[in-house]
Amino acid sequence: MKLHIATGVLLFFMAGCDGVPDADVVARAGKHQLSRGELLASIDYSSSEDSLTASAIYIEDWKDIAALYQLALEEGIDKDPDARMLIEKATRHIVIQRFVDRKMDNAEKEGVYAIDSAEVSAFYQEFSGAFLCPETVYAVSRYYASTLQSAGRIENALRLHDGDEKHLQQLIESIEPGYAGKNRRTHPVRSLMPLEQLHLENDRMKEVLLSLAPGEHSSVIAVNDSLFVVMEMHDMVKKGSKKTFEQAYEEIEELLIVQKQKQYYSTLLGEAREKYQ
Repeated sequence: MKLHIATGVLLFFMAGCDGVPDADVVARAGKHQLSRGELLASIDYSSSEDSLTASAIYIEDWKDIAALYQLALEEGIDKDPDARMLIEKATRHIVIQRFVDRKMDNAEKEGVYAIDSAEVSAFYQEFSGAFLCPETVYAVSRYYASTLQSAGRIENALRLHDGDEKHLQQLIESIEPGYAGKNRRTHPVRSLMPLEQLHLENDRMKEVLLSLAPGEHSSVIAVNDSLFVVMEMHDMVKKGSKKTFEQAYEEIEELLIVQKQKQYYSTLLGEAREKYQ
């Protein structure tokens, strides 16, 4: 994860050099200290392996920015009028973004963006032509493993799957913990997408995918000597066919949520304009 230099320097300006208890310090650069809390709040990860990589990258970036910032202070850049103007401008943007994010999050918790089936149905009826598929689309999950044995166990888990998606995910993670994050992101993938958007690893996977029917899973596919995949076909709509209401439901729901979010933002902006313009 790369930290944008302008934002990073601004955050140093705002944070200052307050001391952090030694037990919470994960990195130092001159007078500055990176706390464990800041680190965890600044990285995204889905597994312990991902967190180690993301932490290492962030810390290196943080140390570079801390060093550059302190060098800039030695030359008095913080007193430069243009620098102060840019800092003030960036501060406004950060405060606004945090304010809007908080308001939007609270609105979501209050159900402002809630969509019911009647709204989805009305949209589907009004814009039914938009759900004709110009090309075949697929909803497919891929399960990754580092060994042929682990991939075989995943295939067997799919064969014995009783419909409990949560239990299946937990079982696959226990079989292949090394790919837990990746498998969590790809299971279950219900969104219908054309073939090229699936970004399959090789032509063999494409051939296997085209041979599957909804509800079927593949045998183990070797991508290379240390990567094996099992695919599961959830759904498919052929070229020229129209998505059913059920197939289009999630897509419509997401679209309507975005519309309500935009409406809420417009209302919020209107309140600000009325009060301060």
